[in-house]
Amino acid sequence: MKTDKFKVREQNVSTVLQEIIKSDGISRIQLAKVTGLNKTSITSIISDLLEQKIVIEKGAGKGGLSGGRKPIMIYFNEKAGACLLLNIDTGYLECTASYLNQQIIFQTKQSDVNITKDNIVALLTKIIDQTLDQLPQTELGVIGLTVAIHGSVNHQKITFTPRSNLDQIDLYQIFTDKYDFAIHVENEVNLSTFGEYAFASPSNFLVNLSVRNGARAGIIQNGVLQKGRNGNAGEIGHTIIKENGLRCICGNAGCLEQYISLKAIYRQFGHLKHMDFVNMIIIREYFRTGDPETVAFINEIVEMLANCVNGLIMTFDPDIITLNGDLFKELPEISDLIQAQLKSAFSKNIILRNSSLHEQATILGAIALNLQDYFNIPNLKYNYDTEQDIISED
Repeated sequence: MKTDKFKVREQNVSTVLQEIIKSDGISRIQLAKVTGLNKTSITSIISDLLEQKIVIEKGAGKGGLSGGRKPIMIYFNEKAGACLLLNIDTGYLECTASYLNQQIIFQTKQSDVNITKDNIVALLTKIIDQTLDQLPQTELGVIGLTVAIHGSVNHQKITFTPRSNLDQIDLYQIFTDKYDFAIHVENEVNLSTFGEYAFASPSNFLVNLSVRNGARAGIIQNGVLQKGRNGNAGEIGHTIIKENGLRCICGNAGCLEQYISLKAIYRQFGHLKHMDFVNMIIIREYFRTGDPETVAFINEIVEMLANCVNGLIMTFDPDIITLNGDLFKELPEISDLIQAQLKSAFSKNIILRNSSLHEQATILGAIALNLQDYFNIPNLKYNYDTEQDIISED
């Protein structure tokens, strides 16, 4: 049996690069220890990465107890290339250009834009081309473009978009034919899950519950998103909780997201308080002043969420469940209220926490996906403080 030396070499490079990315500077000696590769291999790999400007040498580490020479430290060159993200939702379009970490180069947002299968290619092409013209020169150029879809995606193909007809067009193939960098089309919640995993979680098995216009869970284990046969794994919002309940766009009646999505929460609270306009700031203020109706209303939401979280625990048995969305951002105490209702012995060792990344998780997930694919790193992890915000370039 022949050994593919190039493939072995490529795997070794990916292993070394992963250790550099997740470290805050690492020496060649340390790299040899954590990877199990010999010093000659490490020296050769680092030499190549330095030549390509993918890594940089900077300063020196701590000397030994005997006062020996301080080792040169190796860092990932986060400005070696750029990533692009297009986040598409009904009436909303966001374009983000970033370096290979959390540093944004620039970002544009469009609201109240009419997006259909007939105009989406022209809209996105114009935005992409304008973005490419404005990007600073980098060694690697653009390493990938990720398109975030608020709907189901299966093997890069959009299969279901509840509020648009974008499932009738193959964006992946169109843009793969048009541009010379990698194209990724992925569900928005899956991307935010990847962001939580790569940038904010020490765990290798995480479930991310996102409650926004809908309710969906992303599942990731050892750097691999668990999507199911048709890309619909985690569609927890379409589990039926009320017999003969409210009709859902999926075709069922009584789906969970008809009662706990932001749209549903605003509708119910507006009816409760006879308001034409509702947002989470208004609900938060009513709740924190102890308004009895609001407290009772939130407790009903918490009960449904607790049942949902319990189902996720029973189904996936993860290390961590993160809660993401404006509901948890404005009322972070909800996670404690949910935790208090988790009575099962199976939930005792589960960490339930609010996202520290919030809407930034999608951007970070797109960056991580681009890097994982470009550098062939199977289980990508960054070494960032979970409280660290995305940085805008001056």
